[in-house]
Amino acid sequence: MKRTLLIAACLIVFVQAFSQEKIITLNTLNLDTRADFTYENYLGRDSVAHGFAGKYLRFRIDGNITDKFSFHLRQRINTPNIGFANTFFQGTDWAYLDWNVTDQFFISAGKQVVAIGGWEYDADPIDIYYGTDFWNHVCCYEMGFSLNYLDKSKKNHFLVQMTNSPFISSAMEGIYSYNLMWYGNFDVFKTAYSVNMIEYKPGSFINYISLGNKIQSGILEMYIDLQNRASFEQERFFGQDFTALIGAGVDIGEKWIVYAKAGYDFNNAQAHTTPDPFDQYVMPGRKVDFESVGFEYYPMGSRNLRVHFCGSHTNVDGENNFQANLGLTWKVDLLHSVLKK
Repeated sequence: MKRTLLIAACLIVFVQAFSQEKIITLNTLNLDTRADFTYENYLGRDSVAHGFAGKYLRFRIDGNITDKFSFHLRQRINTPNIGFANTFFQGTDWAYLDWNVTDQFFISAGKQVVAIGGWEYDADPIDIYYGTDFWNHVCCYEMGFSLNYLDKSKKNHFLVQMTNSPFISSAMEGIYSYNLMWYGNFDVFKTAYSVNMIEYKPGSFINYISLGNKIQSGILEMYIDLQNRASFEQERFFGQDFTALIGAGVDIGEKWIVYAKAGYDFNNAQAHTTPDPFDQYVMPGRKVDFESVGFEYYPMGSRNLRVHFCGSHTNVDGENNFQANLGLTWKVDLLHSVLKK
């Protein structure tokens, strides 16, 4: 932990020094953290658990080296994200360079978000209080590269990506993920669609078809995510391994957001006793549905300080449980704080 904090501090000082010399331009320098009190009641087992826990502690840096090259880094300081090795770099959500070849075409290379569709998946994890079974288990960040095209209207962003497979369990395992993604922005209606071919072992693939649909109008934001997962070895391709999600939030004034969310994951593609599952996130035989409601309160009016509450009911393979979550999130813009001084 001390080594991680020291590296983070040195990196911040280094970037600030070079930005002052106009060698690079620094656009973002943020520190974010979130801590929660969580109460869980497993109704069928008459079991209760509760306590305080830190959820996130991380920093983010974005900047430009030239008008053609930009860099992006987000590092978790508390614990590594899901991965096979307990190393500093596994705690790196992303660290990649963008090369703007033209005004419409750019290339990204480094550790980046695996391009899977859906707005729950696309959201910042610090803003998710209760997620689907798929979201709770998916590995989001891997090494790779992507080719990106943004049309002249700026309404359509297409990317083709190749990364290490999220299912890797060791370095140099030689399995990959091939991803095709479309972000559409049509004012009120927005899309986050993908088709993914992901190796879970050499030569064996699981396919994702993910359709993220969002409506934003005035004070209302609503999204519907649908995801079909299937191996070409299973008997029926569609509707056997699936996640569906609907969520909505309403802004009330400058300080309040109320929201509701419900989701359903199930996997009937294989028997739950299979030793070699196609889907290693939502396991064979598993059925999970949940309903969640809550609010966000911003006492300063800005989005930099937030109190949240979330109450959720979940049915997992026939067992019911209830969870209540009360937490505090604060985000510090270090760059502009330094500039003000």
